[in-house]
Amino acid sequence: MALAAGLAALAAQTVPVTALTFSPDGASVLAGGHKTVVVRAAKDGKVQRTLACEFPKVASLAFSRDGASLAVAGGTPGERGAVVLLDWKTSKAVARLDGFDDLVTGVAFATDGSQVAVASADHSAKVLRFEGRSMKAAFPLVGHSGPVLGVAFSPDGKLIVTASADRTVRVWDSKDGKLLRTFSHHTATVHAVAFRPPPKVSATNASSFCATASDDKTVRVWQPETGRMVRIVRGHEGPVHALAWSREGARLFSAGSDGVVRVIEGDSDELLHQWRAGVDWIYSIALGPTDAVVATGDWSGEVRLWSLVAGKAARIW
Repeated sequence: MALAAGLAALAAQTVPVTALTFSPDGASVLAGGHKTVVVRAAKDGKVQRTLACEFPKVASLAFSRDGASLAVAGGTPGERGAVVLLDWKTSKAVARLDGFDDLVTGVAFATDGSQVAVASADHSAKVLRFEGRSMKAAFPLVGHSGPVLGVAFSPDGKLIVTASADRTVRVWDSKDGKLLRTFSHHTATVHAVAFRPPPKVSATNASSFCATASDDKTVRVWQPETGRMVRIVRGHEGPVHALAWSREGARLFSAGSDGVVRVIEGDSDELLHQWRAGVDWIYSIALGPTDAVVATGDWSGEVRLWSLVAGKAARIW
């Protein structure tokens, strides 16, 4: 019994961190683990609280736009998946969505808070209506032939973009789930998608940009409204698993199997900075309240916080 308990504890400690985010006020870093979400203080990394959940693997975390609710997505790989909505203050579950035959890999809220998009390794993606503290199924996003690994809303809420192991990036109308276009430029699994924040002053009809990360060792930037691939960022030494735009959209952060975080100029493929953030594969990355604070989560289950000043990264904890 003691041996079994020890092995179970070791397994829980070494679950890769595939879900990582900052609290709305930037004071805490949340990381998914084995049947738990660990909340650490951003200033020193001390554990503030743990949120218990049923998922052996927590794959995605997202806060509602008002910061009151936390969506926790995950499940048991190859068996089932679900999304649980927690009250951020009380940690109590207020809603859930079941019905997935594999891990739920991604969850995202629309900017206006009216919708939630969910992606799953069972090849499905769904859009839910977010009404108060309840989630109700609205419509499916039908078309992927492989696990759907990433999902994101455009800043104006009109589009949903999904990324899949079927090597495609698909663009959907958020009103009804109609497939608008498919990008097939990636040559391997696409792991992540992230929209660039819109500039503070821009034309109302300005196109939005999103970035995707792939096993083909590239990051690609797209204009989903027009169907145009803007650029390819090469130079990664292995699969790229995680992406995050800076708050103003001036820089794009990427990380993956080589354990290196790269900072890419937002309007080109120029590599501005890079640093080794760990010896293991990095599966998740998140930016703090300022672009100078970056969190990474890796295969070993370790979360690290970095300070980036003048192109140099220093570990905070």
